[in-house]
Amino acid sequence: MNQPTLAYVEMSLPDGTQAEKFAAIRRWGIGLEIANLGDIQIDVYKCAQIPITAVQAYQMHDFHPLHRNAEHRHQAKIHVEHTLEVAAQLNAPRIVTVCGFGHDLVDNPLERAVEFFSNLAQRAAKLGVRIMIEPLSTKRAGALTHPDEIVSLIRCLNQPKVFSILLDTGHLLDSGFNLNLFFSLWQYPVEELQLKGMNSTPPTLTIPLTSWIKAKSPPDVICIEHR
Repeated sequence: MNQPTLAYVEMSLPDGTQAEKFAAIRRWGIGLEIANLGDIQIDVYKCAQIPITAVQAYQMHDFHPLHRNAEHRHQAKIHVEHTLEVAAQLNAPRIVTVCGFGHDLVDNPLERAVEFFSNLAQRAAKLGVRIMIEPLSTKRAGALTHPDEIVSLIRCLNQPKVFSILLDTGHLLDSGFNLNLFFSLWQYPVEELQLKGMNSTPPTLTIPLTSWIKAKSPPDVICIEHR
């Protein structure tokens, strides 16, 4: 059984300069997950010589595949394509995506999400970058918030070498899940497990992480993310 890679989201690291944050990551011997805000400085991360475990398509907070406005959906596709390119240049094996923020969403969200991600599959496969899809909490989104719905989406896409699921303990808690019960029943492979508490607080030091992952294939990455 392979051991998961431990990573930290750059925006969640303690205050300091970027150079100080990079030094901390090297000192701890872990990976870094970064956010593509549209103006990412690729050369800075290349020179840092830190393993980038994933690149977040962060502008999906504003542009996403379930937005009622067609231009917003188009901008989401452009942003995810750019994030794939960034990940490939940084040798990051995966990116983080979501289906949609907010509650004023397009009709037929599952069909729309299948259409959106299907159009990205060929580019991702060519670049050798996997697309992780993260279910948000019911506080943040009005559709495709249950992990089972994301599994259904991935099965509809039918390209397991490209698409996978990312689970975030904070979003699960905010949706009302009992994590011990949830993980005792969960059977589908998870590529990344993000750790945080309710309302994006830091994860507690008493998380029974080993019991959640010991009975099944562990995630490739365990990543700490919080405000």
